Amino acid sequence: MLLEMPARSGLPTLFVQLNAHDRHGLRYSWIDLVAPSRVHSEMTAAQARQLAEALVAGGDLWDSRILADGLLQAHPCPPWCRQHDEAMDPKAEQWHSSRPWTVPVIGPQLSGSRVRVRLCATDTRFDRRLAVGLTVREGETTELTGPEARRIAAALLNAADDLDSTL
Repeated sequence: MLLEMPARSGLPTLFVQLNAHDRHGLRYSWIDLVAPSRVHSEMTAAQARQLAEALVAGGDLWDSRILADGLLQAHPCPPWCRQHDEAMDPKAEQWHSSRPWTVPVIGPQLSGSRVRVRLCATDTRFDRRLAVGLTVREGETTELTGPEARRIAAALLNAADDLDSTL
């Protein structure tokens, strides 16, 4: 099972895959979420379902992105903003992010591995650009649209169903 997100603007892709390792007559199976840099997170079916739920929630918030003219001046922060800072992008004025949905995963490290999903916005003088931020490894976030986040959620749910059906 492999879902590959199509490349946008020449960016590498993000994908979901099932893995199995046979050792001493036993099969160990897990789901990989692989980021564009090819770092990955290993997860159980239950963890994949939790992550899918967070991606759908982020995608739904992304869908509510339409702002009336002048709203940026009247309301400097979106209602979901829990953290804002000066934007790293020199063309942007401010960056906003929602509280993260954090899902602990089984690997690749033995402890402390987690995947985060949050809604992010970058403000310029003229508009606000929203993205669903998916962080597979700390400091490395892939920006997704709402539909892309839901596609990854669907792939995770399908992989979880496939993994459960093989047990």
